[in-house]
This record gives sequence, structure tokens and C-alpha cells, in this order.
Amino acid sequence: MPKITRIEPGIKALPAKKKVAAYARVSKDTERLMHSVSAQVSYYSDLIQKNPEWEYAGVYADSGITGTLVAGRSEFVRLLEDCEAGKIDIILCKSISRFARNTVDLLNTIRHLKDIGVEVRFEKEQINSMSGDGELMLSILASFAQEESRSISENVKWGIRKRFKNGEIGAANKHILGYQYDDEQKKYIIIPEEAEAVRWVFQMYIDGVTLRDIADRMNKAGIRTTLGNDFQEASVRQLIFNEVYAGDIRRQKCYIEDPITKKKVPNRGELPQYYITDSHEAIIDRNTYAKVKAEMERRSSLVNPTYCFTGKFKCAVCGANFTRKKSNVRGKEYVDWICRSKKEPGVTCKSHNYPEHKLMEICAELMETDGFDEAAFTESVKSITSLADGSIEIQLYGGKIRRWQMPPKPIKPKKTKPESKRPKHLFDGKIFCGKCGRRFGRAMSDTTYGVHLYWYCRAKSNHGITCDSVNYPDTEIRDIFCRVMGKKTFDEDFFTKTVDRMVVQAFGSIDFHLKDGTIKTFETLKLRSNRHETTSTDEFTGMIQCACCGNLYHRYCRYGKYVYWRCSGKHKVRTECNGQDMADFNIRKVSAYILGMDDFDGKAFTEQIDHITALEDGSLEYIFKDGRAKKWQRT
Repeated sequence: MPKITRIEPGIKALPAKKKVAAYARVSKDTERLMHSVSAQVSYYSDLIQKNPEWEYAGVYADSGITGTLVAGRSEFVRLLEDCEAGKIDIILCKSISRFARNTVDLLNTIRHLKDIGVEVRFEKEQINSMSGDGELMLSILASFAQEESRSISENVKWGIRKRFKNGEIGAANKHILGYQYDDEQKKYIIIPEEAEAVRWVFQMYIDGVTLRDIADRMNKAGIRTTLGNDFQEASVRQLIFNEVYAGDIRRQKCYIEDPITKKKVPNRGELPQYYITDSHEAIIDRNTYAKVKAEMERRSSLVNPTYCFTGKFKCAVCGANFTRKKSNVRGKEYVDWICRSKKEPGVTCKSHNYPEHKLMEICAELMETDGFDEAAFTESVKSITSLADGSIEIQLYGGKIRRWQMPPKPIKPKKTKPESKRPKHLFDGKIFCGKCGRRFGRAMSDTTYGVHLYWYCRAKSNHGITCDSVNYPDTEIRDIFCRVMGKKTFDEDFFTKTVDRMVVQAFGSIDFHLKDGTIKTFETLKLRSNRHETTSTDEFTGMIQCACCGNLYHRYCRYGKYVYWRCSGKHKVRTECNGQDMADFNIRKVSAYILGMDDFDGKAFTEQIDHITALEDGSLEYIFKDGRAKKWQRT
């Protein structure tokens, strides 16, 4: 007879507590709104900690930052990073508009959080991102939030333009060279010592001194911009062309094109401008300002002279105007008219070029005159059009159109291409650029260490195309492949059977696309040894420690302008140190790479990094304040 045994149920496992965080935001940094943020932080902290099924994961709050963009919201970015790190299961938020006012950003963020298992709850709208109809409701309500932001922006713009019209608005730049804006008097007040420098600049300009020389003289005299920087041509031009120094103000020079992207563009007639004369005390008198305007016109006529074809000669291929180009070849001067698009970087146009004397002959032929008459041409010809085949059409003011036909090109016999004597290489056609998509080519480099083969993006050798991708020595690619595939030595047969192609990314990482469909990545930041930038970073002081001798790194200047960091142990008696010197701009790039940023941010660096350990081979190990360590390996 079978024996029956009863098995008693075990103790049920307690469900794990959910890690819950909250997010709050206000778009203006005022006392009332700051009180609102404080109230939200207190409310959500209390709400989360009272729930026995929840574990408090913090409250993230941004103040004085718009919700139309993710960039710039440091706490929001930190919230997303903590979600990806598994520190948060649920996010509480007062309303959709507090989370984001950009529909695309909101939906992308919610979908990403949903994919990693993070739930978002909006209290006002009673929406849960994990529910079936959550995304549909989010799409509808987020669109309302975005349009509300656009409506608020238009109302604010209307009020600002109304005050522009009445001359009641203050100044965006409170301090410009020579002036300080007084909020009580609502006008610019002259700073006497700076005003003398401004008068000197205008006098030099009237005397015919170039903008570059004016900047050099200002810098040598120890005069700096209001931001403490050296003067450049652009900053001198901005100063001279500013009507403020004549006692006037021009309003609405620029405007925000889209309240969502916050892109500021110059006002080129899209909106009205408001010119207020004698709004404050002038630094230069009207007579001097008139001389400056006359000098501006004189210089402009030298830079951009006009000719009889200027503004009339159009390209039928791309729609741009033709422009005059003067060149000198072997002591002989040539003047041609070419499509302006050919001067623009990254733009190509296949229209024909015309020597000026030939263009005059064509116009004389179409106007049925013995020779080219500039006055008759200006009076009778409305426009000229260069057609795709090189033919030319002129339109007269009476409406008639006359055409000159480009003669056919003589047929040239095809040249047989000689066979290449260059032996084929294993990597030929295998390496591609991740930035522009072009193939890599190979070249030989003769350095102090000998001749070596390296690979570079072919876009660098093409006219009109530029690519900023990194170059790779052939031996380094082989070593990286061995490291990625776990091989001790490079095997050409194994490489040919395994690899379909390699893609070199912007920072130097290499993606190996294998023939079985998988991708293996070698992640790195490759620095360029042939480029220097003039940077000096105070945040690195006392933060870099040498792994060889334990001393701190200090900065020094090389060639009078480049800042480097060197171990202080190299200058101490009875201390041997093999630590490598590091360029300041390279440490900035590595730090941005470690922090996951496009550019270095001193504030983020100080908040997250405890110290840096400089290893003997030039690699850097970053120790975060939360105890994490991340290493950048020098290649």
C-alpha cells in the first residue's frame, strides 16, 4: 500500500521593497518657486518614507531650468543615470509638465525607463507608465504640455516686444566695455577708465588700423574684455559696430526661433527692430560716429566690391549666385565667375565656370553689339542664368529671353589605367570610418622611431571633404584584434575567416563586425599627439596622484602657452619617478570621456571625482566619490 506524507507549506518570502525616488522642477529661480521646490521635496520625502513597501531612494530637484530640453538639467540626468544603475524602481512626479515639456524627449525617456523596468507615476494626471494605456495618455498630455510652453513663450515675447516699442525694457548685457547698466535709472552709466579704452579703439579704427592690429595693441596695453579674455578680431568688430557707444540702442537684434529648441538666430528682417536714440550718455560723439560709419562703408567696398554681373548671374543647378574669383598663376592674373556654392565647405555644384572676358563676349553676342558695353548691359539685362550644360540665358527688361549654346566638348580617347604595382594588404577594404562612412587608406610615416604603416580615413585626402577621425598604426590594430579575440599572436588566416569589416569610431574605439553577425568592440579614447590646445584647468590641482612615487602632480607651462601636469616627485632629491607628463587638454578629454560627456565640465568633475591616479604607462585611473573606479588605458 503506498505511503502518503503531508508536506506543510513553508514561510512565504517577503516581497522586496521597491526603491522609490521623486523628481521636482521649477523653470524660474525665484523665492516663491524655490519655496515650491522645497515643499515638493518635503512632501515626497515624507510620502515615500511612510510607505512600508517602499525604500527611500532620494528626491531629485532642478531649479531655474526649462523643461523643454534634457540638456542642462543636472539632477534629471543624475536621476536617469541612477535608474540605469539599478538604484531606482519607481519615479514619482507631480505632473507631466514638471518631467518634460518636449513631447519627443518625454516619450523617449519614458520608453527607455520602461525597457529597464523603471515605472514613472504622474500624480496630477493619475498616469502610470507601465499601464496599458499609459503611453497613449502620455502622448496626448505631453503634446498639451509642449503647446502650453509654446503659448507661454509667445505671450512672454509679446510683452517684451510691447516694452521694446515703448522703450521700457532693460539691457540684456549689464556690463559692456565702457558701460555698466543701472537698474534703478534704467540706463547705461559710463565707466570713465573703460570709456578711454573705447575712445582709443574708435580712433584707431578711424585712422585705418586693422581689426587684428587693434586687438594686438589692446592686449599689449593690458586691456581685456569684460570677461577677462584677450581681444580678438571678432570682439573688436563687435565693439565698433555697437551703436550703444553713440548713445543709441537697437532692440531685437536676435530672437528665439523655437521655444522648444531655444535656438537663437539673428533677426534679418523676420521681426521688427526698435532703434532708440539718445537713450543714455554717449562715449563717442555723433561726429566721430559718422566718421566710423564712413570708414565701415569704405572698408566694406574694398572687401565686397560690386560689378555689373553681381546679383544678376544665377546658377540653374543649385540656385546660388555667381561670384567673381581672381587668381594668380605663374605671375599671370586670371578672373573667373564661379557659383558661390563652390566656396562653401561640404557643398558641391557641377555648374560651369566662365572667364570674365569670355562672359563679356557672350553677353555682347546676345545683346548684338560689337563689344561689351557695361552701361548698356546694366540698363537692358535683368538677369543671367547658367544652365546645367554650360549654356547661358539672359533675360531682358522687356521680357525677351536670349540663349547662348555651349559648344559640345571634343571627345577624348579613353586612357587605359595602368595596373597598380602596389601589393594588396590584408586590411584593404576592411576598415571604415564611423564618422563619415568612408574607407580607410594606408600610408607610410617616417618618424624618429623609424618607418611604419598607418591607416587613415580617405575623406582627409579629398578636396571639399574633411573628417576628424583618428589614425591607427597597423601594428596597433593587430594588437587590438588579438586582445579582443583572446589570441596571443596575430593570425592572418584566422582574421580573414573571422572578420567581415572594422569600424573606427570618433574617439578611437573599434567595432569588429564578425562574419557570424556578432560585433565585438574595443572601447577606448585615443588621443592625438600632433594636436595642442591652450587650456589650463584649476580643478586638477591636488587631484592627480602619481602611482610610481605617491606625490601629487603640479602644472607647468611649455613653449610659453601649453599647460602640462608633471609629478612633483621628479624635482625632489633622492626620489625616482617614472611618471609621465600629461597635457592639460588631454586630461580634460579623458575626464569628459570617463564622465560620459562630450566636453569637460569642471563642476561635474569636482562633484563626482575624488582623485586621479596617474599610472607609469601614462594611463589614468579615476576614483569616484561613491567608491567606484574607472580606468582609461593609454594606447
